[in-house]
Amino acid sequence: MANGEEKTERIDYILEIKGLEKDFGGIKAVRDCTLSVKRGTITGIIGPNGAGKTSLFNLISGFYQPDKGEIWFNSERIDSLKPHQICQRRLMRTFQIARELQKMTVMENLTLIPHNQLGENLVNIWLPPGAIREQEKEIREKAFEVLNFIEIFHLKDEYAGNLSVGQKTLLEIARTMMADPEMILLDEPGAGVNKSLMKKLVADIRKLNLTGKTFLLIEHDMDLVMNLCNPIIVMTEGSKLMEGSAHEIKKDKRVLEAYLGV
Repeated sequence: MANGEEKTERIDYILEIKGLEKDFGGIKAVRDCTLSVKRGTITGIIGPNGAGKTSLFNLISGFYQPDKGEIWFNSERIDSLKPHQICQRRLMRTFQIARELQKMTVMENLTLIPHNQLGENLVNIWLPPGAIREQEKEIREKAFEVLNFIEIFHLKDEYAGNLSVGQKTLLEIARTMMADPEMILLDEPGAGVNKSLMKKLVADIRKLNLTGKTFLLIEHDMDLVMNLCNPIIVMTEGSKLMEGSAHEIKKDKRVLEAYLGV
């Protein structure tokens, strides 16, 4: 390069959070929080209880409006958008407590997800019946593909309310896949999941990541985070404390102080 200039590679961030703040009755849940998530990564967020992790997720997904700061997704500012508008931009989230439609089957839970279904709008009753049937067929075929990918096809006719905690977590991920997201926010996916389903969950996240999906997850299970996520972001008192690999996180004295108060 001329004049001794070095070429620097631009990092592709899918999500950027800048100076984010959220106050609840004088309590700062999120405090001047700034962090970025690289496209194509499985990024973990850890931190002690009250660190602001779930509040941050609620801000990113539009369930809370920030008092201050900016949220950018795919170079578009989204902090003023409502949850359904953020979903339409292909940023989806799951919840720590699954929000499945309990009295509907697994298959029905999936087929309800895609946006702008022709059969949902009365205006479309004047369309040729074949158009609506064709779209419904495409949605069912996509649901079959998702069920096979997550390996819960055998549960397609089971009522969602009858599933185990781990199976409901897998259903949550399957529901997000029906919206074809670019990025998925996972809120404690390992909570209440037994060891065998935990292995299945980790395998599914890795498989989806290989298809180009970006993940940002909150988790208290340190083994899961350390084995699955890179990088890992540590939060405390509503803001980012540090970011690094599992090896770097384990050695950092600030992380020990945040967790143990030493």
